[in-house]
Amino acid sequence: MGFSQDLRRVDGPRKRKSEAMITTKRNDTPGLLLLKLEAESLDVSNVGPFREEVAPLVAAGDGVVEIDCSALEFVDSSGVAAFLHVNKLLTEDRRPVRLSGVGAKVMTQLEMMHVHRSFDLKPRR
Repeated sequence: MGFSQDLRRVDGPRKRKSEAMITTKRNDTPGLLLLKLEAESLDVSNVGPFREEVAPLVAAGDGVVEIDCSALEFVDSSGVAAFLHVNKLLTEDRRPVRLSGVGAKVMTQLEMMHVHRSFDLKPRR
């Protein structure tokens, strides 16, 4: 079994390009852009589409940005960098991005990378 075959077995199924990674969620709070991350992982394999989808949504908004991460089970350094990139897209008065529904594994990753203080984190209940 070659190296690439091992990777396919470990990676599991990939989302098709046509599937959205981010959906906007309806909310009644003025000045809040609520986005739902639909992926179970945010890593090197899908961070490009995440950035492409989130940038125009953030640019069009004018308030706090909250990303619902309740479906997210894994994040690697590329995914963390993507969340930090969202912070950079925001003007000073809109920072930090709020990550809600953050699970224990993802919270641990953010803490281990010493970036947890860069976000407004709301743990999963």
